[in-house]
Amino acid sequence: MQWPPASMAKMMLLLVATEQIKSGRFSPNDPVRVSERSAHTGGSRVGLEEGQIHPLGELIKAALIKSANDAAVAIAEKIGGSVEATVRMMNQRAQELGMTHTIYQTVDGLPPRPTHDADVTNARDLARVAYQIIHTTDLLKWSSQEECPFDGGVCMLHTTNHLIGHFDGCDGLKTGFTFQAGFNLTATAKRGNLRFISVILGAPSNQQRFAQSAKLLEWGFEHFQSVSVLRGGQPLPVHVQVGPTATIQPIAPRDVNVVLPKTDVGAIHLEYKVPSTINGSLTSGERVGEVLVQNHGETISEVTVVSPIAVDVPTEQVGATENSNT
Repeated sequence: MQWPPASMAKMMLLLVATEQIKSGRFSPNDPVRVSERSAHTGGSRVGLEEGQIHPLGELIKAALIKSANDAAVAIAEKIGGSVEATVRMMNQRAQELGMTHTIYQTVDGLPPRPTHDADVTNARDLARVAYQIIHTTDLLKWSSQEECPFDGGVCMLHTTNHLIGHFDGCDGLKTGFTFQAGFNLTATAKRGNLRFISVILGAPSNQQRFAQSAKLLEWGFEHFQSVSVLRGGQPLPVHVQVGPTATIQPIAPRDVNVVLPKTDVGAIHLEYKVPSTINGSLTSGERVGEVLVQNHGETISEVTVVSPIAVDVPTEQVGATENSNT
């Protein structure tokens, strides 16, 4: 079911903005001149005035922590040249992330009319953009703050997310409210090596969105566990004959963890889909197979494994057979 994200639309705006910064096109210190459109944007504001100049990074902070619509418009005009161009960038990024139920028509979620929200999305799509923010940006350093000074103390930003500082491990992410959407919240919390994302849409009150989100997150921490199944760089218990003389033990290039119900931890099983012989040359880090992580016989993760070293084999390559190690 599609639902208006309200100010949670800003999550995509801020993802696109930080990606533009990471690409080198912009810097957090780039000056942004506040336009008439930005200065006159309604709803939640940080009080920007036409002609003021603020650093791009500070505007990103204001849009995230305080949900400032005037800051969101200023950001959009900077990174896209116009609000409309940035909306197109947001929709393009949503398509790339597989957000098939999302359409953005604003950069801030502010309804064009009090009874009509222009943007639509759903809980799964919001979780997707939240995941991308968590794993590819440093925005949580701001969303985790209860309060923070804006632009050297021009004003103090107070978070709209009341779980910050009150729910163990919560460090983000974004609230949203309009009369049509109700009270929305995309929240995330991390304890140890376990992180969850919750999405609440259409809660009947401000208090309820935080209570419902806290209940969901706490349920996750109580019933699920992160299990380390492979350690990056450690030899796997399979051998591959490379050419007439060399033998390698493949490795996973990174640590691999899976999140499971605590009752299923003992059911984890690894199946190694790795050839027993390879008679061609290998480069260090070259893919040689995969490991299937299975839970009760169902594959829940597929992990590429690679050669830990380079092996030069000048002889002719012949057919390979496959290990059946499990």
